[in-house]
Amino acid sequence: MRTLDLVRYVDSERFDVCVCTVAGVVDGFSREIEAAGGRVVEIPYDLFRFGRRFAKLLREERFDAVHSHLYYQSGNILRYAARYRVPIRIAHFRTSNERPRTTWRRKLEGHLLRRWIRRYATDILAVSEEAMAKAWCENWRDDPRCRVVYNGLDPQPFETPSDRDGVLAEFSMPASAFLCIHVGRMAAAKNHLRLIDIFAAVVRRRDDAYLLLVGFGNPGIEEAVRRRVNELGLTERVRFCGMRKDVPRLLKVSDVMIFPSRWEGLPGVVLEACAAGVPVVASDLQTVREIAQHLPGIEIVSLDDSDESWASRIARPIGGRDAAYRSQTPVSRLRESVFGIENYASTICSIWDGQQFATPAGG
Repeated sequence: MRTLDLVRYVDSERFDVCVCTVAGVVDGFSREIEAAGGRVVEIPYDLFRFGRRFAKLLREERFDAVHSHLYYQSGNILRYAARYRVPIRIAHFRTSNERPRTTWRRKLEGHLLRRWIRRYATDILAVSEEAMAKAWCENWRDDPRCRVVYNGLDPQPFETPSDRDGVLAEFSMPASAFLCIHVGRMAAAKNHLRLIDIFAAVVRRRDDAYLLLVGFGNPGIEEAVRRRVNELGLTERVRFCGMRKDVPRLLKVSDVMIFPSRWEGLPGVVLEACAAGVPVVASDLQTVREIAQHLPGIEIVSLDDSDESWASRIARPIGGRDAAYRSQTPVSRLRESVFGIENYASTICSIWDGQQFATPAGG
């Protein structure tokens, strides 16, 4: 979604953007990229065919910049880009944690890929200081190629009027519902089982509480979450929404977002909640703290705290919902912040132009 937002704000007369996806395309994404002026090329990332097909793309297109978001696999991408003399080669870290490298083979692979990033990248970006320090190195500030570039969010979808009555009717919830929401793919990082335990504690405090679970992902995790919901007797209180294209609409009518993630690069949904004016109760992650330094309405709780402690923060009125907070126009506040899409697009475009860093890389 952040890539789509970026393409929409890039000057199509100045930049010809080609999005190369290596793991399939989410339904409708290609059409939206093309409508925004970009192109989509699918090259599955497999052991035998990817290199040949990606090299063919580089030869044919003669790109001025290759911008890779594949964590350490960016090393391989940028190695190919250097071979075909692409002058701007960007490794971009979007998470502070990847799956653990438990085997010697995986550790060796990670070491080699990091070495290639160090050798071939002209620019090393991360979505947060936490992501840069954890994914790359603690002393990243000593490398002039390294820079934190916060994701930009397009606030326009959050300017529409609230449709609370429509949302409550759609999900068969009473008008008096205290509506909690969580938006995130079904993945280990999102901590869904803990989320359900926390919500159960909220229900014990408020018998008007309901929860929207928005997102899809690992079928095994979703099955475990549904089982926990049934075990705790919350079937009538939790709605599994799956993938939705109207997340701003759902956020704008919610009373609070619960966000107990274990790790994040930069949680875009927290930015979305801020744009919607929805208060957030989130786990104590450095990336969340980085957002809270710039935007109000975020309450931070340690994952070591009890479910009841979390529930006490969620169930009581949160400052983000009072009139003074609302009068500050959340959309305008986000647009003018470091997370505004215009600021983000301007920064990325200047890097594509080679204006930010002129450090040469070997190879």
